Amino acid sequence: MRSERAGDRGVTGDTREKFESRARASRVVSSVSDPELSDEALVTLLRADDERGFEGAYARYSAGVFGFLVRLCRSRALAEDLFQHTFFRLAERGSELRRDSELRAWLFSVARNAFHSHARTHLVAERMVDLVPVPESAHSPESSLQLSDLERALGRLETSDRELLLLIGVEGLAHAEVAGMLRIDLAALRKRLSRARARLAETLDDTRARVQDKG
Repeated sequence: MRSERAGDRGVTGDTREKFESRARASRVVSSVSDPELSDEALVTLLRADDERGFEGAYARYSAGVFGFLVRLCRSRALAEDLFQHTFFRLAERGSELRRDSELRAWLFSVARNAFHSHARTHLVAERMVDLVPVPESAHSPESSLQLSDLERALGRLETSDRELLLLIGVEGLAHAEVAGMLRIDLAALRKRLSRARARLAETLDDTRARVQDKG
């Protein structure tokens, strides 16, 4: 591991050890995690600093968070760093969650904020559409990512459109959850979503035409 990965900065040794220990345990229990354990129960466990809270959250949401970041970043290496950052934060601050915290929305919000923070620092946003697409063979232990016409079209969209479509269309977050993450009202969210869907449809048609022309 590099000495200073994007997800490592500002993390104490104790937090790193706690994260790595819990992540290892979570990978072991992910296939047998209790599907009946609600997010509310996981938050309660996290607030009590009970390892079962982290293990359950990791088992339930690690694949979705990683897939979201890969598609948003268009760089698997960066996605891995930001994925690690996201769950570092859960290990470090899980006990500080409010009782009414929406766990899924909290995790995706941390992942999204980490991406934008990195983009501001390293000017990633301006280079997103030029990055090499994720190959079909690229995958993590948590997920297997398929490159398709839709993936290509998503990769050509502006970051703001791409993240909105990923959060709602792929990850299934509620409109109210996403509006809260973006700090806009529902009416504004619906307008942005409608425009993003229209641009995706246009880009998808163009992408398919390009693929056909090459064939």
